[in-house]
Amino acid sequence: MERESFEDPAIAALLADHFVTIKVDREERPDVDAVYMEAVQALTGSGGWPLSVFLTPDLQPFFGGTYFPPERRYGMPSFREVLTAVADAWARRRGDVASDAADLVERLAGAARAEASTLDVGSAQERALKALDAQHDPRWGGFGGAPKFPSPSRLFFLIGAARADRRARGMLERTLDAMAAGGMYDWLGGGFHRYSTDEKWLVPHFEKMLYDNALLARAYGEAGLALGRPEWVRVARETADYLLREMRGPEGGFFSSTDADSEGREGAYFVWSEAEVRAALPARHGDLLVRLLDLGPAGTFETGTSVLRPVRALAEVAAEFGLTTESAAVLLDEARRGLLSARGRRVPPATDDKRLAAWNGMAAWALAWLGAALHEERYLAAARVAVGFVLAGATPEGRLTRSWRNGARSGVETLEDVAWVAAALVQLYEADGNPEWLERAGTLLDRRLPHYRTGAGQLFDTADDGPALPLRPHTPHDGATPSPAGVLAGTLLRLAALTGDDSLREVAAGAIAAESGVVSRAPEACLTLLDAAAAAGRPPVTLVIAGDPGWRSTGELLAVAWSRRPPGCALAVTPTVPAPAPAAAAVPALAGRGPAGPRRARAYLCEGGTCRLPVEEPVALARILDRASTEPGGESPAR
Repeated sequence: MERESFEDPAIAALLADHFVTIKVDREERPDVDAVYMEAVQALTGSGGWPLSVFLTPDLQPFFGGTYFPPERRYGMPSFREVLTAVADAWARRRGDVASDAADLVERLAGAARAEASTLDVGSAQERALKALDAQHDPRWGGFGGAPKFPSPSRLFFLIGAARADRRARGMLERTLDAMAAGGMYDWLGGGFHRYSTDEKWLVPHFEKMLYDNALLARAYGEAGLALGRPEWVRVARETADYLLREMRGPEGGFFSSTDADSEGREGAYFVWSEAEVRAALPARHGDLLVRLLDLGPAGTFETGTSVLRPVRALAEVAAEFGLTTESAAVLLDEARRGLLSARGRRVPPATDDKRLAAWNGMAAWALAWLGAALHEERYLAAARVAVGFVLAGATPEGRLTRSWRNGARSGVETLEDVAWVAAALVQLYEADGNPEWLERAGTLLDRRLPHYRTGAGQLFDTADDGPALPLRPHTPHDGATPSPAGVLAGTLLRLAALTGDDSLREVAAGAIAAESGVVSRAPEACLTLLDAAAAAGRPPVTLVIAGDPGWRSTGELLAVAWSRRPPGCALAVTPTVPAPAPAAAAVPALAGRGPAGPRRARAYLCEGGTCRLPVEEPVALARILDRASTEPGGESPAR
């Protein structure tokens, strides 16, 4: 529409004569987008982007839609006709228009009220699995048909259920395998494109989003360790490496996205012809790669060009070339490096280099986990810097800055920002045992959480001390990213388990209870809140690993903890031996729980304030955690 309509001088004049035009970046102001998207969905039955909404002077919506063509076609009015009709209605029937807008806002406000109900978590989990099973594509993985999106919330839910439920494991394995093998995964440079245009995950929309890659890096890492799939762990590493290499600013904040297009063509940076591959590599490397990727004149993207992805097994191709699989793997690694270097000389897609607080929180949350679980200090270091960057931009009152670019701060803090930064802080504590992270999380939540919480316990997406909008949206359901209310509820439960602060658990329970009606009615749409409800229905669980981080025995117990820890279980680690007073004071579970002796770490699983007998052997800890992982959840508290 920008090219077709907004740049048209006649349409620009029509807009200037009759309207006050405001263009909103929905990533800077997701609150504005959420309010008016809900209004357009109520008015038209559907939504999407670009979103065009017409408001009264007091910002109440009365008409809207998504795409309007420059000329009437396919039964759709032109944008010019829409503008003319709206201007005429406002001039001739202003009272009716204003009344209709007020009625719409009142209806939407009523729909946003808390809907509490008794939530049977076990039943809801089973219904969610059945719904996902019905939507699952048994041939190509994923959910639904084309276009296919990665749906991280579904993946995290399935990871939690996979050990105890064969259906969950099957859906998870098929989807992760298919996404990594398809063109949606950037086989050459790491990271995932936005979505697949086809059901086979073959041809992507080439845009890359920070939030997709942060969440998918952790999902592949968690699933790979939990289910013993090293190839998924490799995908997690490559995606994390991509974030550090291409998506990080000099101050350590992460960029938002990269475009699909370069040089005016979608995918031009990422697709290759056979001739281009051969020209970029020595003959032996090029021959191997062309055969492995099955490159040819037909192409998989457009005639003559293909999205790079292995089609044949490396062992099969190695045999054709008279090579061992090991020597072919060395050649393949060299070929990939050479081709990535050649790609770096192309004109890259444009980068949206604004840094968003919530998305940086997601990246830090994922990288902190990956750094600890995969023993990659550089991931942990990047997570620390990203969180520090976001917190450094907070106002004296503690309000986070939503967006930052070239020194300019913009946007308005949302619940998403608070939830993900808090989640990253708690994850950093679990990764390195520094109690300062818990202190910072507590300070952030003390200062900002009251501005999002109602008397009924419901969490709104916007703060009561932010700009006024006709509605305060709330998001119990998952979308492209997990529900902010669900993320925050889960984080509060982990923080309560670590600190022993039951008031945090009560806040989480209240948020879950306020949305229990919608979770019960459509659990498959509210998986993040459902996971939080399952954790809230059990006594708080904390796993304590007591031992010097440099000891081999400590590392062995931590390896089991990262791969087999049950959902909702918080992890407390001793940064030194004995634990320093600040650490023990911040995390009561550490007090009095030390190692078995010199170089002999211990693990304690504590539930509801009572700890089981400590274990020293990784096998014994694995048995205890596996049993805890399969214990059913309870009924969530609801008003």
